[in-house]
Amino acid sequence: MEKPAALEVQEITRIYKSSGRGVADVSFEVRPGEVFGLMGPNGSGKSTLLRVLSTAIEPDRGAFRVVDADGIKEKRKARARMGLMVDRPTHYGDLSGWANAYLFARSYGMEERKAESVLAELFDYFGLAEYRDDRVKTYSYGMGKKLALIEAMAHGPDLLILDEPSLGLDYASQLAYQRRIRELAASGVAVLLASNQVDEVEAMCDRVAFLHRGKLLTLGTPEEFVSSLEGTRRIVATLRNPVEYGDLEGVPGVERVVPEGRDLVVQCEERAGIVADVVAGIVRAGGDITDLAVRRPSLEDVYVKLTGEALKDEA
Repeated sequence: MEKPAALEVQEITRIYKSSGRGVADVSFEVRPGEVFGLMGPNGSGKSTLLRVLSTAIEPDRGAFRVVDADGIKEKRKARARMGLMVDRPTHYGDLSGWANAYLFARSYGMEERKAESVLAELFDYFGLAEYRDDRVKTYSYGMGKKLALIEAMAHGPDLLILDEPSLGLDYASQLAYQRRIRELAASGVAVLLASNQVDEVEAMCDRVAFLHRGKLLTLGTPEEFVSSLEGTRRIVATLRNPVEYGDLEGVPGVERVVPEGRDLVVQCEERAGIVADVVAGIVRAGGDITDLAVRRPSLEDVYVKLTGEALKDEA
């Protein structure tokens, strides 16, 4: 018999009257043992949705359940079943890392000895053991992120909600975090991973959903999405200065051109000579190319194909 969903979201709508932004009629579920990716740029509604699901704000309409708890009517019960890590975690700066994590663990009802044992293992695992007694205001951003991961995991939640968890982590810490997430998923924990780190999502997530302007566009497996772009190539040109790139779309084989900060991302068909033609088009437009990469299609290209907009809204 299949276990019920760890997170079930039904037509959640939350619109801010001041800006008209938010989410509308978003529905999906995250199953026990599943790592579910949520992707979307700034303004897509991702942060609003996470705030609703963490019970920080109420939706205008819709419903969601965390295991057996109604996320709107039984907030305390729902919170007890989840672990939450936000993109920019806040802590009690004058307290030690250990004191912060211990307060979290005990607030979830963990028995004193168990809390101490679990936290000791997690501090060691994430490389914070030697800094456990340092005040958190002396921690780097990456150390604060690792402390937030510890706090989210310590009480053994059924559902983990993680917002850009790998940003700010060094390479070794990213590997450790990803390994622990895989272990937790294998044990039956459901993970909702909100991230625009394409390599991370492709490597870790069983399914992915794209948000665009408050709407859930589509969901599926990373393999399904990327394979839908078979025969497509991605050319990324880093420019010294912005240029007018409209004429590039007239180059035979070019499907889309999307700016991402100082980069121009060109989606094009895979054919002989296409890279040289794209480079020539950029030079004709007055572009000074400082770096050029030709890459296989990724989830980022899927988002561009679906929306015509960049997944990463970089300045």
